[in-house]
Amino acid sequence: MLNDVHLLERHSLLSSTDYREIKDKVSHYLCPHSFEVLRDESVYTQLNGVFFGDSALLDLRYGAPVDINIGDIADQYLFRITLQGNCEVTHGKRSAAMQSGCLSVSSPFAKSRITTDGECRNLILRVARDALETQLQRLLGRSLRQEVIFDISVDHKAAGAISLYHTLDYICRLYGSGVEGLHIDRGLSDYLMQMLLTQLPHNYSADLRVDSRAPLPHHVKRARDYIEEHLNEPISLATLGELCGVSIRTLQNGFNQFLHQPPVEYIRDRRLAVIHEALTQGRAGETVTDILLRHGINSFGHFSSAYRQRYGCLPSETLRRQS
Repeated sequence: MLNDVHLLERHSLLSSTDYREIKDKVSHYLCPHSFEVLRDESVYTQLNGVFFGDSALLDLRYGAPVDINIGDIADQYLFRITLQGNCEVTHGKRSAAMQSGCLSVSSPFAKSRITTDGECRNLILRVARDALETQLQRLLGRSLRQEVIFDISVDHKAAGAISLYHTLDYICRLYGSGVEGLHIDRGLSDYLMQMLLTQLPHNYSADLRVDSRAPLPHHVKRARDYIEEHLNEPISLATLGELCGVSIRTLQNGFNQFLHQPPVEYIRDRRLAVIHEALTQGRAGETVTDILLRHGINSFGHFSSAYRQRYGCLPSETLRRQS
C-alpha cells in the first residue's frame, strides 16, 4: 500500500528541529494547530507535499510523540492515512485509534486532537470544503441542507479505502516523476473529490446511492421531464400542476418526497447546473451575458448571487478559467 509515497520527498516543505518553525510551517501548509512534545525527546519534523487544484497531499512525521490540537478547521477536510506507528484521533465527541494502514477523517465544524507515538507518520489529503461541497451538489443535482460530515474512521479493507490508497499512490508517482500542470492538477483534484464522496461513508451517502432513474410517481416524473425540456423558459407551478393533473400542493409534496426538494428549488438547481456546464465549456468570444440570455436568464444580479452561493464564485470567474 502506498509504496511510492517516498517520491514526495522530492517535494520537501520542511525539515526542522525548531518548535516555532515547525508550528508555523505545518500551520501554513496543512492547517492552524499547536502541538506539545509528550516526552523529553528532541523533535525532528519532516513535511513533504504537493498541491493540485483544490487539494494537497502531505507526508508528515514529527519524529517524536506529540499531542496535536487542530481547532475548528472550518474551511477544509483532512483525510489521514497512518503509514507508520500509531495515533489516536479525536474529532468532536468521536475518537478512533489508528494503526499502520488505517484511514481517519477530520471534517470541519469540530475540533480535532491527535496523539501520536514517536514512529507515527501520516499521509494527509487536504481538500477545500467549498470545492467538496460543490462537487457533492453536482452529484446530487441540488443544494445542500446541512454540512458534509464523514465518518471519523474507515475500514482500511473497504473497497472505497483501497481505491483511495491506489489513487494516492498514483499521485505520488505522478508528481515524483515531475509531471504536473494546471490541467492535470484540476482534473486530479476533481476526480479525488468525486471518489471521496462516492466511496467513503458520510451523511449524504444514502442520498448518493439513490438511483436518479428510480421509478417516480407519474405526476412527479411528468413534471420533472417537462422542467428538463423547458429550462430556458419561465415555468410556473400552476402550469406544472395543470399539465400533471394535480394540485400545486400535491405536486410540492411529490417533489419533496421523491426528489428531496420543492419544485421551485429543483428548477433553480437544474438551471444553475446547466448554465455552470455551459460556462465551463464557453465558446471563444462568448460572454457571461451571452450564455445567460441563451438560457433564458434576464435577472443577472439575482442569478449571479444564487450561482455564487452554489459554486463559490461568480459566473464570470468560471468562464474566465476556461479561457
